[in-house]
Amino acid sequence: GQSKADLALLGVLGVAALATWPLTGHPTASPVAGVSVVVDAIHLSSMAVWLGGLIMLVSFLLPQASENELTAILPIWSRWAFTAVGALILAGVVQALIEIASFSALFTSTYGRLILIKSGLAAAAIAVAALSRKLVLNRSAVTGPGRLRKAVLIELGITAVVLGVTSVLVQIPPPRTAEAAEVGSTSTTVSQTLRDNTMSLQVDVFPAVVGNNSIHLYAYTPDNKPLPVVEWTATAALPAKNIEPIDVPLL
Repeated sequence: GQSKADLALLGVLGVAALATWPLTGHPTASPVAGVSVVVDAIHLSSMAVWLGGLIMLVSFLLPQASENELTAILPIWSRWAFTAVGALILAGVVQALIEIASFSALFTSTYGRLILIKSGLAAAAIAVAALSRKLVLNRSAVTGPGRLRKAVLIELGITAVVLGVTSVLVQIPPPRTAEAAEVGSTSTTVSQTLRDNTMSLQVDVFPAVVGNNSIHLYAYTPDNKPLPVVEWTATAALPAKNIEPIDVPLL
């Protein structure tokens, strides 16, 4: 009854979050956006299963469960964790290949070096996870859950650092975007009349290719001094294709 409805609602919200989160970052600007969005969603979901399971394991199951409960639950959790880690590795490799674009950029760019650090940390976490799986398979985790709890705590510590590196990664343009910017960015200056005065409006478009673009506007006085602007408004239209003006949100 009520519990099934709650689970269904949580499931819908979870799927919605996983499906929409990749639409706000690097994946949508990828040359294969459809693949990148799907891979990013798989990456997020597998990390959520692994990390969420570890938290539940160390916070609730291991301290409170009986030996019979551990015998029933731990093998199932081990299979789920193994599957999640496999999906995480596969999705991470595909993401890196798309975003880094070249092997040299893996070592010469900040994004690439952070990927290497993240990969090293993930490898360490996976090694600890392999130890945890071994403890589960030989029943050591059931008869003596203390060792498994320590291993899981180490996993959580490493994955916390991985999440920290990831939070930096999402703020840095990947090499693919940086390379496109070098050849695709454009800047133009146009003149507009503001009431009775003339102002100079500089418009920068980046990376000026099909897909997501950033537009920066700079206003100057006629003598080339910065002009304070209280509020910007903008619309985009394409009359040749019968596209009416669309409001463009500006910050």
